[in-house]
Amino acid sequence: MKQDRDAALAETRAFKIITIDDEAPVRLLIRQSLRRDNCDVFEASNGREGLDVIRDILPDLILLDVTMPEMNGIEALQAIRTDATLAHIPVLLLTGYKDTEQLDQALQLPHTDLLPKPFQISDLRARVQKMLQV
Repeated sequence: MKQDRDAALAETRAFKIITIDDEAPVRLLIRQSLRRDNCDVFEASNGREGLDVIRDILPDLILLDVTMPEMNGIEALQAIRTDATLAHIPVLLLTGYKDTEQLDQALQLPHTDLLPKPFQISDLRARVQKMLQV
């Protein structure tokens, strides 16, 4: 009985996802796309603001743009991976950024993956589900 109840709770629990991107239309697109998939989507417009929200909500997944003002995605990713409280959270980098050396280094970090921009919504949703292990 308890296992059935725990399984039912797990099925109804919304995943917490934060999307960190300086482009409001991209954040809106992601929010609208993932809310259909039992996800509560939080937003931030740069890495510094994103880190504050991440520390506050401890999301299940971080969607992180690479090129942003104030603190870019690579800097934010480094801060996430060096914070013991946050290091386990999967990060999906979303970028049209072409500096493969920096991206290759970032992708060597655990729990980190890349989805190039522009992306198809179906690809985003599939990657999110995979990273959440749903």
